[in-house]
Amino acid sequence: MVKPIELHVHSYSMRFHLRYRDRTGYDVFAYMAEMASRGFTGVNVSANGPGFRDLCGTNPEHFRAVRAEAERLDLRLELDTSNTALENMTEMIGVAAACGADTLRTYTKYHGPLAEIVQRTITDLRAVADAAADAGVLVVLENHEDFTGPVLAEILTAVDHPWVRALYDYGNSQMVGEDPFDALDAMAPFIARVHAKDHVLVHGPDGPVVQGVPFGSGHLDTLGTTDRLYAAGVRRFCYENVWAYRAPLQCAPEALPATPAFVFDDPARYAHGDALDPAEAVPAERAAFDEGHAAFLQMLETGEYEVRRGPIS
Repeated sequence: MVKPIELHVHSYSMRFHLRYRDRTGYDVFAYMAEMASRGFTGVNVSANGPGFRDLCGTNPEHFRAVRAEAERLDLRLELDTSNTALENMTEMIGVAAACGADTLRTYTKYHGPLAEIVQRTITDLRAVADAAADAGVLVVLENHEDFTGPVLAEILTAVDHPWVRALYDYGNSQMVGEDPFDALDAMAPFIARVHAKDHVLVHGPDGPVVQGVPFGSGHLDTLGTTDRLYAAGVRRFCYENVWAYRAPLQCAPEALPATPAFVFDDPARYAHGDALDPAEAVPAERAAFDEGHAAFLQMLETGEYEVRRGPIS
């Protein structure tokens, strides 16, 4: 049975091209044009921090230009922020609406006792839920190296608003020692958006890390995950090239589940992209993107998925 989906791509996939745009000439408009030419139906853009990162601009004129170009290319748009605090979320919902984005990703930036972080996150999301609905911007809370699936589900149950849902990342639960399928099962009733990527575990110079690798070359069951998400009602999938990303484990290696996602790989696969010279990082990133994109499309073909434009119910 053919399974129709929307297919997005994340700007993190080309983060070095965008970070070093003064030398690459690769800005948000070049990114959108390339991804439209590759057949993606939407683009996700990191807009974290000063300068709004990959959005490449901060003024209303720029937002209008991004919106116009996305419409011209027939691309749906999502933005990413971090920090659920009311001031940030209020601003970023406005930015997303101005750019024509239908979704805003966020995650908590709080530190302290888990119960306190959970309550502050609930309070924040309740406070912005109606504003998000009024703006037509879906807010999605990501399991981002912090909450387990059951904790994220607890938060969204308490928020209890149709415009605040979950973003499931294929591998982020590994950092907290949770099998990705366990996280998916707990989050399934709330998942509206996903980041599809691949990871391995390696022993790095400073301890064990979750290491991003080209899609299809890691230890995540990407097709099994995609199938479970589709069965749960997800119809928009976002490809994310996470080559040279790494994040430390937040639990002892001996506490990890005995599942395939937690098999340690060759330490030689360790890669810290932020430490590379741009002259090395940029071409290596493109090679990893191309390798992973081909593997991602092959996975979709194997699973009988068909990319279509427009919202798919």
